[in-house]
Formats: sequence, C-alpha cells, structure tokens
Amino acid sequence: MVRRSALPALPPLELPSLRLALRVAELGSVAAAAREVDWLPATATAAIRRLEAQLGATLFTRSTRALKPTPEGQLFLERTRHALALLDQGTAELHAPLSQVRGTLRLAVSVDLGLTVLRPLLDEFLAAHPALQLDMQVSDRLSDIGREPADAALRYGPPASGEQIVRPMADNTAVLVASPAYLARAGTPRSVAELSTHTGIALRLASRPGQLWSLRVHGDTVQVQPRWQRAADNGLLARLWALDGHGIALKSRLDVADDLLAGRLVRVLPGVQSADYPLHLVFARGTHLSARMRALADFLRPRLQARAASVTDEALARLAVDGAGPAPRRRPPQPRAATARPASA
Repeated sequence: MVRRSALPALPPLELPSLRLALRVAELGSVAAAAREVDWLPATATAAIRRLEAQLGATLFTRSTRALKPTPEGQLFLERTRHALALLDQGTAELHAPLSQVRGTLRLAVSVDLGLTVLRPLLDEFLAAHPALQLDMQVSDRLSDIGREPADAALRYGPPASGEQIVRPMADNTAVLVASPAYLARAGTPRSVAELSTHTGIALRLASRPGQLWSLRVHGDTVQVQPRWQRAADNGLLARLWALDGHGIALKSRLDVADDLLAGRLVRVLPGVQSADYPLHLVFARGTHLSARMRALADFLRPRLQARAASVTDEALARLAVDGAGPAPRRRPPQPRAATARPASA
C-alpha cells in the first residue's frame, strides 16, 4: 500500500488580500490597487507581503517602475481569479436567483456610442428593471476589460482575444460621411482617388492612425490619406466636426445612423466602407451568466440590429428613391473662418 504525503496545511487566506493581489497584477501597481479599495499604500504593501509569507512563495517581482507576477505567482493568481469568480457567483445566487435582474451593472462604452446610441436605450432598460443600478465607464481609450472596473464593455471590431467571452450585438462598418454644407462648398468626390484632394477629419483610436483610412473598394483594400486639419481621439468630437462642415469623416455606421436618416450627414462614395467593424458585448470573467448581463444583451441586440439595418446601403438607397427620409434640419450659419479650406498638407 502506497501512502501519499499530505500537502502542508496553509493558514486561512484573507479574501481582501487575495482580491488586492489580483488588482495589483492587473494594474501593475500596489498604490493604484490600494486607491480602489481606499487603503493606504503601506497597508496594501503589508497585506501583499503577509500573503506571500502565508504561501511561502514570492508572487511579484518588484522594480522601480511596476510590479509583475512571477511565473509561480501568475499561475496562482489565475487559479485565484477563477475561484473567486465562482465564490462571487455562488454568493450572488444565494441572495438573488439567476432570473432576478438586480444589483449594479458596470458597463464600459465609447463616447459617441454611449452618448448618442446607448443613452436612450439604457434609459428604457433601467425603466424596465427598477432594481438595477447602472455605473457607466465612458471613454474612447481601449484597454483590457480585466483592467477596468467594469462587468462588460461594448466594443467595435473583432474580439481582441479568442479567450474573451463575447456576444455579437450588430453587424457594422465604418463609412465616409460629410455634411451637405461641406459637399456644396468642396464638391462631392466621385472616386476614391479624389478623396486625397478633400479635407478629412482624423479619428485616432487605439493604435490606428486616424490620418490614414483603410477602405474596402470592390473587395480590395486600399489606403487613402486625405488632407486633414483636425484630428482627435474622441469619436463624438469627430462627428460634431463633420456636422459643422469641417470635412469628411470615417465613422461607425451605428454612430451616424440618426444623422444619415435626418439628412444632417450624407454618405460619401456609397459602397465604399471599412472592413467589417461589428459591435460586440465583451464580458469580464465570470459575469456572462448573471441575470443582469443576459437581460442587457437580450435587450440591446435586436434594437442595435434594427438601427444598423436602417442605414445599410440598400435602406438608404430606398429612402432616396422613395423620398421617405425626413427633411434635413438647417444648422446655424458657421463663422466664415470655420469654412476656409486648409492648405494641402
């Protein structure tokens, strides 16, 4: 008979210290993790050292710039993250069945999508679920959802990782748009080559250079660089500049749907667009099974799909033929200086 040696018994580990260690690994800083839980940095540092002493292992390598998990620490923290997610899910189910939509919904969204598209939809969603609280993180700066205080994020583009749990919300592309005033003043491009003679509005997102547009033309990808005078890392500002007649913008079709239907913006070169740019709901670890997440996805998906369908090339062409589109609203006259065409870059 072979007797197996028993593993050494560990003293009880403190849950706050384990959660703190996870955030330290995600943020790379004890001080940043301490601020989230309103601890003093010295208190947080002591908690990490106490946890390492209990485990008999070093969890982090320390440098003057940041903390990084050791290989052993990385493996332990991955197991800890999974265990705590299961613990949190079990605790939540004790107090609120999976069929009950309640608690705090922490959602990260980009600025233009959040303010223009989602704000009225989420108002309707909250009215249907009065026991739910909404905490929005609104920013055009993309980062790993594991580093954000959010349960889920609505993100454009393909999933960043095959390990992410995502739910498709709507098919989408980015399209070229401009105001009727700009096109009346500068002329309407008739070909992709003519875009280089027009003023573009550059939108920088993540690592994509906003001054260079990647477009799909008859199945081929072409790179176009228009002249540009305005650049921003904020999609809402880029759309407002387009509305004010400052140039042509490459914007998500979902973001500009209302402006296209109202005639405030016009498609430039219909049929030319970006590669597929779908909208996904990306879940943080352990959140996709919660009732509030499932209810949010079920609520948003058909509404976002309907919005996308309303501004496909075919739908806009039918509106133009039928004359069914609402009359464009006049915008106040702009100062003369704002309409001056910039010199070629």
